[in-house]
Amino acid sequence: MDAIAAYLPAGDKGYLPYYMFTLSLIAVGNSLQNYMTLHFSRRFYNGRFVPNKALPPKTAAFDPEDSTAKLLPVAADYDTTAGPAKGKAASVDQVTPLAARLFGTYTLISAIVRLYASYHLHLEPVYMMAMSTYLVALGHFFTEYFFYKTYYMGGPQLMPFFFATTGTVWMVMQKSYYTGA
Repeated sequence: MDAIAAYLPAGDKGYLPYYMFTLSLIAVGNSLQNYMTLHFSRRFYNGRFVPNKALPPKTAAFDPEDSTAKLLPVAADYDTTAGPAKGKAASVDQVTPLAARLFGTYTLISAIVRLYASYHLHLEPVYMMAMSTYLVALGHFFTEYFFYKTYYMGGPQLMPFFFATTGTVWMVMQKSYYTGA
């Protein structure tokens, strides 16, 4: 146990360093899985979408394929098990290999920042960078759920939302305790 304790961040000022250290290790695993499979990412971003027929046709000044509104959430008349109702468009999966790799890369960068910060929470710039990773993650989950409607809030989806919320609130509340500022 002493051999492992030598590598852990100092916890003499509280549990936040251990929280960040543990989440960093979990995030590295999550990053790796994003590079290897789409399965788990699809469990989080399992919203199905159909083409947006309301967009104008392609012109020299507008390309519907470049629009962030090119897809709409699946309508109520779409049966996710049987497929589209007769005459309706087929759905489009939003989790692509590129999206998964990008999310994996962001998650890995966040893990590195948080891991480093778990050892250096007394440095205000490092503390603020680590706190910003939680804010960005929380903002991402919030907008995907409430604005873009691509994030389904259920069992496994609650965990990253919970961890991002906990990290954000904890770091905002404890900033002066750890940094002295």
